[in-house]
Parts: sequence; structure tokens; C-alpha cells
Amino acid sequence: MLLSVGTDLIEIGRIRRLMENLRFREKVFGSGELSQLTAHGFPAPSAAADFCAKEAFAKAMGTGIWSFRLPDVQLLRMEKTGKPFLRLSGSAQKLAAGAKFSVSITHTEEYASAVVAAVGPAVEPLSDCEGLRTLRTMLKPRAAESNKGDYGRLLCVCGSEGMAGAAAMSIGAALRCGAGLVEAALPFSIYPIVASRLAEPVFTLLHPLPDGSLSADDKRVLSGAISRSSAILTGCGLGKNASVAAQVLKESTVPVVVDADGINYVAKHKYSLETCREPLILTPHPGEMARLLGTTAAEVQSHREEIARCFSSEHHVILVLKGAGTLVAAPDGRLYRNSTGNPGMAKGGSGDVLAGMTASFAAQGIAPYDAAVGAVYLHGLAGDFCAAEKSQSAMLPTDLLDMLPELFLKIGR
Repeated sequence: MLLSVGTDLIEIGRIRRLMENLRFREKVFGSGELSQLTAHGFPAPSAAADFCAKEAFAKAMGTGIWSFRLPDVQLLRMEKTGKPFLRLSGSAQKLAAGAKFSVSITHTEEYASAVVAAVGPAVEPLSDCEGLRTLRTMLKPRAAESNKGDYGRLLCVCGSEGMAGAAAMSIGAALRCGAGLVEAALPFSIYPIVASRLAEPVFTLLHPLPDGSLSADDKRVLSGAISRSSAILTGCGLGKNASVAAQVLKESTVPVVVDADGINYVAKHKYSLETCREPLILTPHPGEMARLLGTTAAEVQSHREEIARCFSSEHHVILVLKGAGTLVAAPDGRLYRNSTGNPGMAKGGSGDVLAGMTASFAAQGIAPYDAAVGAVYLHGLAGDFCAAEKSQSAMLPTDLLDMLPELFLKIGR
């Protein structure tokens, strides 16, 4: 969707004269621009086009060039084709608030010009709603003197052979949502896959036995990880290792998000809900909810709100019943109905992303109900922006991760 257009025209001779001043070059051009210009002997027409692009960007945004640092808007060119594109950083990236830009440049012997078109997802501006209010309230600006310890330590007990992707997506989502440190406890066999995609987590490697259980040594290792966490995520891609969730539920004294195979374990061993010492956040889809209740998915869909309220109250858990209009229910009777999201998110992996987001917020000390509401709203919003940009058919769960930074900027956090 076209949002706005900016254009600029400048006399090349003027830029040629100004380029003789080293201070002008450093004040106006970014490192990438300087590198490309230097490689070609600082041609005045190219430098003039670079400058025009900055002016055109400002006009497309409806501001003057005083609203951002000029080096934060760089006009760069593809190596093979020479196609120009804008690279934004710092103040310019914040000003753009998630918009994308297309740029065209040209010049004659005397003049250079640039046209910058701002494009964005065809979605309405963020409207005031409970989900957005909750998200903005719980995400406070970070203190200048803070450190990673101030933003929680999340333990992710996820993954199994054949399901490394579930672990990677949930852990990646947790990292994107601000947890200070994320520890990933996963099988050694999938470590190379997950580590090749994510450099940030601390890895605790387990060696599940053929039946999926852990040796006494591995249980001690996992106990140590549980004891040093401020929140825990379990279930994503556990597969036959789902019995590991039992140790998490038994030993944890912090909020636990239970998803996927963890929910299937709970469905078979409902006593685990009573033994957990902290409120659980369960994130079932209708099929998993049906297994928890011993009924059918159709029955769940027919009585979504009643089922969510009753299950949450009876078992003292935060229940996130996924689907069109995801519900978040609290034991005290609160019920949130989500308004974001679309059918393009109905793909394997979307739930892993939501679970990681929810756990990340909980690890940062946010109340479990608020963590779930904020994550559900933001998850759906990311899906709406991805659908507008990539289509519901082509969007992927990993696209949600890539969209999160832009949304945090748009929300102002």
C-alpha cells in the first residue's frame, strides 16, 4: 500500500563544491555510502543522488531533514545490478515506524534527482484496544543503567529429533521479545541445527534415553537450570521426550508456559496441574483442548468461552485457547478476546512462536495473564502485517519473528 511519496532535485555542481569539504562528507554520508563513493572516486552525480535521496525520504515522511541524522539514511546500490535501495538505521529507522521504501534516482549533466515512495502493510493504524493497552503498559522503557539480569532468565525445555524447528522458533521468539537471557535445554542431537540458527541462547545439552526419559545425571542438570530461571517454557517439539515436562512441572517455582507436546502430557496426567507450585499458562489449540477435556474439537469450538472460563477457574491456570479470536482466561474470571490475526497463521510453527513470546514476557516479571494477553495481541498483529506484505498463503511462522522489531518500534518500545 502506497503511503506517501517524496522527491528532490539538486544541482550537481553544488554538491561537487561541497564534497571538497571533508567535514561535509562525514556529516552527510553514512559508512556504506562513503565506501561505495570512494570505490568510484567520489563521482559528483552519484553523491548528488545520495543527497537527494535523503531529502526525498524526509519529504516522504512529511518532516524536514532535521528530524533524523543524515547518515542514518543511506542510498546504496546492489553490487551486480546497481539497483538503488535505502538502508535506514538509528533515528531514521525509528521515524519510519515499520514502513518500507522504494527509491528511484536519475541525473543529467547538471542535475540529480531522487524519488522515494513509502509503502507499508495494508492494515489500519493501531487502534486502541485492551491488547494494545496491556502491551504498552507492561513494556516499560528500559533504564539506562539496566543489565540483562533486569530482564529475566528464561529456560526453554524444547525440541527433539525431527523437531528442531519448533525449538528454534520458540527460542527465537523469546529472544525477540526482550528476555535478558535465554537458556535452551535440548537434546544434544539437535544442538547443531538450533545453534546454527541462533547464536544468543545459552545451551544446556541433554541426552534423552531411547524412551525419551532422562538419566539421573541429566535430571540433575535440568534441575539446576530450573532453579536459576525466572520463567520456563516447555512442550514445543518435545515429541517422545514429553515426559521431561513432568520434572519441570514438579520442580518449578516460577511461571511455566506449557505448549504442544507438553499439553498432551498434561492431558494424560492431569495430576500435574495440581502439583505445580506456580500458575501455569497453557496454550492449546482446539484439538489439544479437546484432549485435555476428553471431548472433541468440534465441541470445544461450539463452547469456546464457557470452556476457557471453566477450565481456567477449575485448574487455576491461565488458559490461552488458540484459534480465530484467541481467548485468554484467568482463574479470577477475566477473559480477553483477541482481535488480531488471520488464517495465514494457520501453519505449523505459529504456536511455537506464540509460546516463546508469552514465556519471554513472563520471564521479565510481567504477570502471567498480562504476559499472555500482550503476546497474543502482538502475535496476531505480526501476522496481520506479514499477510499484508507477503499474502496469507505465502507468509511463514518465521516471518512473524522478522516482523517483531518493526512492531516494537511502531508501538514505541
